[in-house]
This record gives sequence, structure tokens and C-alpha cells, in this order.
Amino acid sequence: MRWVTFCRIFFFSESSLAAVVNLYVLIAVWRRRIDANAATYRIAITIVCLSAIVQSLLQCLTISIHQIHDNVYTFVQLGAIDWMRLREFCVEATQFLIFLMWEWIPAACILQYLALCRPHFSTARRLIIAYSYCIVIICVSVPFASTFINEKTWTPFVHESVRRVQGIEESEPVYAYGATTNVVPENNNRTIIRFVFIAILSYIWSYGAFVVTTILIYRALKTDGVRLTAKTLSMQRRFLKMQILQGFVPLLVCGFPVALFIANIVAGTSMDRLTVIMTASIFGVPIVQALVSLTFVHRMKKKSDSEHSSSTERRRSSRIA
Repeated sequence: MRWVTFCRIFFFSESSLAAVVNLYVLIAVWRRRIDANAATYRIAITIVCLSAIVQSLLQCLTISIHQIHDNVYTFVQLGAIDWMRLREFCVEATQFLIFLMWEWIPAACILQYLALCRPHFSTARRLIIAYSYCIVIICVSVPFASTFINEKTWTPFVHESVRRVQGIEESEPVYAYGATTNVVPENNNRTIIRFVFIAILSYIWSYGAFVVTTILIYRALKTDGVRLTAKTLSMQRRFLKMQILQGFVPLLVCGFPVALFIANIVAGTSMDRLTVIMTASIFGVPIVQALVSLTFVHRMKKKSDSEHSSSTERRRSSRIA
């Protein structure tokens, strides 16, 4: 099997699975029998799932992979799209959606913190506060999504590099977009440095809020200052565990390939086809995050079903009496 064919099959399958799993979570979280106290958290889970579904469907369409060769960081599209402007839009959209994987993370933590420590806030106010923080981060990073869009004079060099590394024949079209660490006049002096800087900045900004709010939530759940029923307290603890898992999933899944990427920047070496390890990790994150959410949703549903059955039994007993 040709390398390009393998990549198409593998990444289409991976993204299809991610879309299906997230869709299932989305359906499960909006089914009726879920604790009423989880209404706000439904929205947080829904936004993450919708973002993952769009990202996965876009990946199914474009089948994008990464390539690092000769200090050129390339975004290669193996999908069936032929319209160039649409391809360029897909490059920007893919980068944007990848950033969203960690830029949405603080929202759920902030929502839970406000629910525990600012219970007098309305649901709308909590949502505005939580997602305003995320939107600020998103607005800062959005302009850099076009970093990989090439100038026409630079395109032939990028395409030749991709043909050589990926084994694409001369008769086949190549759709690739590259950037370098050094300034290249042919590419309008664009570099990947600012892109990496903004990615790291948004990462720190997101995870900074995540860590701080997680600590505050943990302390609140351990003290007597927050008055909750045993049922609500149990739900809050489960949701906190889910958030911690979801927050650290990108770190665990992408840690090794991202470390390789950073090492490559420092050393200036080539990863060539091995760069797809990073691609597989990035597009695998939505699957793991969805599975974590699904565990939380199923536990909530089982608890709600159990309580519903108990209340039904009590009503029956009272009627008999």
C-alpha cells in the first residue's frame, strides 16, 4: 500500500470515529434523564463536542497531515477538494479548530467555580463570564491561523518537498502550505515563530485559568463554606474529575509528538513521515475527550434513572397504603 493511501485511510477513519463518538456524547448529554443541576455543564460539554465534530468532519474532508522537512513546517492536504480558495480556508479553519481544543478548556472550570462560589449569579451571567474569557483567547490567536498560506513564489518549493517526502507522483496534484523558522523573502518574510509563540501563549493562558480554577474548586468542595446536598456535592466532584481528565488529555496525548516538534525547532532536524505521529495525536484528542465526557454523562444518567425509579416506587407504595 502506498504511503499516501495509508494516510488517507487512517486519518479518515480516525476522524470519522471522533465525529461519531462526539455525536453520541452530544445526543446522550441532551437526553431527558440527566440531573437538573447539570444544565450548565451540558452547555460546556455541548460546545466542546460541537467543536470536535466540526474539526473531525473537516479532517475527513481535507485529510490533513503535517510534515517537517529541511526546516520547513508543512501542512499537507490529501483530501479530494479541488477549489484552491476553499483549501486555503480549510487550512485556516483546521488551525483554528486545533487551537480550540485547549482554548475551550477554561470555560467549564470557570462555570463550576461560579456555580459553587457565586451561586447567586444567573446561568446567563455565568456563561457570559466563562466564555468571554475563552473568546478573548480565541480572538488573539485567530489572526495567526493564516500563517501557513503560501505566496505563489514559495509554493513550488513546498510542493517539491512534499512530493519527495510523501512519495506523491508527478501526475498527482499536491496541496501543501509551509512556513519556516527563518525569514524567506519568497514567502513574504513569513515565519512560524509568531505562530508558535501565540500557540504557546494561548496554551499558557488557557491552562493557567484551568489550574487556578481547579484548585479553587477543589478547595471549595473540601470546605464547609459551600453548602450543597450530598447529591449535588457528588455531582460536582465527578464533574471536577472529568474536567481534570479532559484538561490533561491534550497534554498526555500530544505531549510526546509536541516535544519532538519543539526539539526539531531547536535542532533543525527533519521528521519527514514521522511527523504524522503528531497529526495522529492531535486529531485523536477529540476521541479521548469525548470518552471522558461520556463516562460523566453515563454516570449522571444512571444516577438520575435510579432516583427516578426510587421516586416511582415511593409513589406506588403510597398509593397502595
